[in-house]
Amino acid sequence: PTPSPLPSPPPSPPPGPCTWFHLDIVFDNWPTDITWDLFSEPAKGTSALQVGAARGGNGCLPDGTYRLTVFDSAEDGLCCEYGNGSFALTVARDYNERPAVNSPPILTGSEFGGITFISFTVPYLAPPPSSPPSPPP
Repeated sequence: PTPSPLPSPPPSPPPGPCTWFHLDIVFDNWPTDITWDLFSEPAKGTSALQVGAARGGNGCLPDGTYRLTVFDSAEDGLCCEYGNGSFALTVARDYNERPAVNSPPILTGSEFGGITFISFTVPYLAPPPSSPPSPPP
């Protein structure tokens, strides 16, 4: 006799409001040197929300504070002696708006040693644009 199939698990509840992020990495000539992770702060245990050795990642983050860290095991960054690599982290300005539509990166980098990081909060509130100085009377 063939055993009956197990029932399907119930569907996951829909996520609450979240803010999209996108990390784009352009590698130098040594892509295997680069890894990254994204933790909530304060870090709970040792599990990362995202971790990768790929060209980046994206996802939707619940409100909170996060820390993105980019590592280079050769400690020469992504630029410039061994190629012209870089990375950019974009965070949407509004819930459920996909980044890179109208949002500028909140962090870009290429020249660093073995590690660079940024802490950021979502929902992300961009700093107000600076106003030009008023002309003297």
